[in-house]
Amino acid sequence: MKGKKKKILFFTLLSVAIILILFWSIGLFRLWTKGIASVADDTHTFNDKKSHILNGESSIAIDLSKLESNIGKELYNDGHHKIYVSWIHKTSEGYEIFFRSCGQYSISKATLISGIQHVTLNEKESTDLITAKMKAHYNGKSYISTWSKLGGINFKDGDEFSFYIFPYNAYETKEVTLDEEGIVYLSVTNLYKNIWSKN
Repeated sequence: MKGKKKKILFFTLLSVAIILILFWSIGLFRLWTKGIASVADDTHTFNDKKSHILNGESSIAIDLSKLESNIGKELYNDGHHKIYVSWIHKTSEGYEIFFRSCGQYSISKATLISGIQHVTLNEKESTDLITAKMKAHYNGKSYISTWSKLGGINFKDGDEFSFYIFPYNAYETKEVTLDEEGIVYLSVTNLYKNIWSKN
């Protein structure tokens, strides 16, 4: 009986080892741990030649009287990709809003719609370029929002970027303050569809 248990244990461990080696060799472990970045960083297998700016405008209404109530509101959702408000707060420079982009990835392809173009320069270098433009419509006026932060593909399924809702001069001229209580309508253009497909 002991010999039979040893054989079962041996074959079980051997099977697990073979499966692990197989997963490692086809890149499933890297895909599982790094997500989209594992595809974007693999310049030997994938390229981003099909990536492009999206036409059209996406919009969202933001309640300035209850900032946290805006978290989770969607700016964009096509059923496969999503951009939603991940954080919004007041800083000394004004109202700052963060958007989280979520895409899709698999062994054969990855896609991400974002305000950022993720460009792979070569196998050791990449860069992130700002593409999105945002306008804030408030109290009958339109303001060009300014970029705040952008990041690389720091999440398994995407990235994050942020804007200051109102430009600094709107605070200087007292058109807006850090105590606003109305609804501001944000419109975003030039979202970028990052596509990594096999060479």
